[in-house]
Amino acid sequence: MTDNVEVSTSNERPIQLEKFLSPRGTERWCKRLSAAYPAADYWLCHEARILQGFQRDQRHAARFVGVDLDEQALISEAAGHPLTHWLATPVGELEHPFQRSSELVKLILACLKALQHLSHSGLVHGGLRPDVLVLRQNDDGAIDYDQITVIDFGVARNAQQRIEKPLFVDLASQDAAYMAPAMRDAIHRDWQTYARLVGEPGKTGWYELSETARRQYTTVLIPDLAINTLDWRVDLYALGHWFKQISLHRIDYYKDAHQETLPALIRKMQKPVLQGGFTSLDACIKAFEALEIDKRPLVIAEAPQTTGVYSMHPAPVLHPVAPGNVLPSIRLDDEFSPSPAGVHRRDHRAEPSHGKGKLIGIGIGLIVVAAVGAALLSSKDQHASPTPEKDVEQGEGASVSSHGAPEQDAKPIAQAEPAAPDATVLAGLSLADLRRAAEAGDPAAQTQLGLRYRKGQGVPADNELAVSWYRKAADQHHAEAQAYLGFMFMTGRGIRKDDGEAVRYSQLAADQGNPTGQYNLALLYLSGRGVPLDKLSAYRLLKQAAVHDPSAKARLAEVERLLTPAQREAAAQP
Repeated sequence: MTDNVEVSTSNERPIQLEKFLSPRGTERWCKRLSAAYPAADYWLCHEARILQGFQRDQRHAARFVGVDLDEQALISEAAGHPLTHWLATPVGELEHPFQRSSELVKLILACLKALQHLSHSGLVHGGLRPDVLVLRQNDDGAIDYDQITVIDFGVARNAQQRIEKPLFVDLASQDAAYMAPAMRDAIHRDWQTYARLVGEPGKTGWYELSETARRQYTTVLIPDLAINTLDWRVDLYALGHWFKQISLHRIDYYKDAHQETLPALIRKMQKPVLQGGFTSLDACIKAFEALEIDKRPLVIAEAPQTTGVYSMHPAPVLHPVAPGNVLPSIRLDDEFSPSPAGVHRRDHRAEPSHGKGKLIGIGIGLIVVAAVGAALLSSKDQHASPTPEKDVEQGEGASVSSHGAPEQDAKPIAQAEPAAPDATVLAGLSLADLRRAAEAGDPAAQTQLGLRYRKGQGVPADNELAVSWYRKAADQHHAEAQAYLGFMFMTGRGIRKDDGEAVRYSQLAADQGNPTGQYNLALLYLSGRGVPLDKLSAYRLLKQAAVHDPSAKARLAEVERLLTPAQREAAAQP
């Protein structure tokens, strides 16, 4: 299980992004770095130079207004709302506009064409996320897909403006899951280069460096960093990650062909060329343009009302922990889940101050900041089982369709789990010994063998065989196997996706006190998959799981804010 690490001792986020109105009524954005952000002046000036390069062509980039180094803030101008807010905006019976497959295809094409435009100018963005993609409505009330704007270029680079410092991001952060493997590797290598330059060779990251080496970060410049060698593929990978999150929720498909083709094309966005990925952005755009869509515009009566933005940037840990406690990198071979429908991160922030009026460029004017920022997509993407040696398995948001309620005759298993060898011991067994124990009927061994097939450890990865071994152990009331089998039904790995069965097996595991089962069952309640949407039941399950799982504890706080006072009172009852 991966433990959560406190990233700051203050309430101030390392990066804050706020929307406000200028005295002329134009919509502007204030990006503010915290006082503790290393080399903030360098990063703000780097972004300002990138934005200034678009002054002649503002089709898909925010207009640069000014940068205030005293306030550590950068101001840009772009009308509309970030994608995170649109994803939290109901439209009739839809949870958000892109629940219709045709609108999702339009969104994907709009983002791809914006990326193509940036790429043609020689720019690699490196940080495409739903909180930095701004969309506006046209006069008819529909989203204007031709007017998509990017408002944050903090880690962008081109031939003229190369990055000269290792990216100060926490690769272990759950928010870094969208970064392509090539980008993660480049950041890792750049920190190794930095460590050599400051006299500490062999160290591989910020958290291993001494205080003396960290203090040099402000002054050391390295023009030949690996991050500058990356191309458009890292941006395509990032977009593929986020679109996969959206597509994991229930989608109303315009054509039957969309149900198979659309997810396949999204997955292809994250594949290397040698593994069947797109050879160019043009090829990717043409593939999505080939999809037949409903061209009738979706009229949105009420636009998003919030103005504060929850930054999904993989921000640095400003108060570093000991190297041994740093979170491991998130698995890149798993699909990642968005927050279930209705769960939004909220971020309370104060209005940015005007300081002493030292803004370089046009003044920022009267800042009007809402207190609450909404974000549907959470990159909390994996759920760890209570034992570190066990596999990481978590449900992945709402499914394409619901298969109804769980079987009513599924009885909770109250009896204790049959005596079995400790999983930690089994994890160290040879494959032959583990297989012999599993074939002899030992449920713990069957579960561990299923994990080996699931992860491809010592055997070719095979989800169908993993399901088979999970099922054998689950039939013997093994709680961990039940939780993992529920996960497989939840995500459609090795077996047809079935929300009813996902609920049934997760419930069986949860009834035996298994935190993974409790967590995943809570996700099902939150998104109304296989069960009626029930935030109170989800909260109670997360509260049980949080006793052993910090990941559940973090999600618990999010869900608690969604409860009514009456529900909170009911949740407090034993």
